[in-house]
Amino acid sequence: MRAAWVLALTVLSTNAFADEQARRLARQAEIEYYTSHYDGADIALARFNCQPPNIPMRPALAGGPAVTRALAAWRSCYDQFLANYNAALPVGKSIPPDLADLMTDDEMDAAQTLMSEVFVRVADEAKRQADAVTLAQAAWEGRRGDIALSARDLSHLPETAGKR
Repeated sequence: MRAAWVLALTVLSTNAFADEQARRLARQAEIEYYTSHYDGADIALARFNCQPPNIPMRPALAGGPAVTRALAAWRSCYDQFLANYNAALPVGKSIPPDLADLMTDDEMDAAQTLMSEVFVRVADEAKRQADAVTLAQAAWEGRRGDIALSARDLSHLPETAGKR
């Protein structure tokens, strides 16, 4: 009787192992995507097609309402990007749970390492666009108070400049 149980458990565990290996093989391309080829397309700013507004380098009265609308549209688009980006955190959250269950610890580590690098790159690219729009908007509006000043600018201002 005991031998029958051992044999049954062995057969069951062998079948379970073979089934898991078959599922891994069927999803190997997905595993490789997250461990080696993840590009961040699901979180990238480009996914939202946020077109930076065309801001003229003239006084604020030039094209005022149109520029204001374009800035509002860009900000709305950028906010959608931010919401999507933040929803994808922590890194690795976007890996489907059933796929994560099939991945080895080393594969999960590789996926999270690659994804972390991509998340940083996507955030940096988005920040560059946001900074460019903010600077163009500030120049168009002719104001400086809300912009971080350079060391050269600060050297020409009183000691209390920039303090709040």
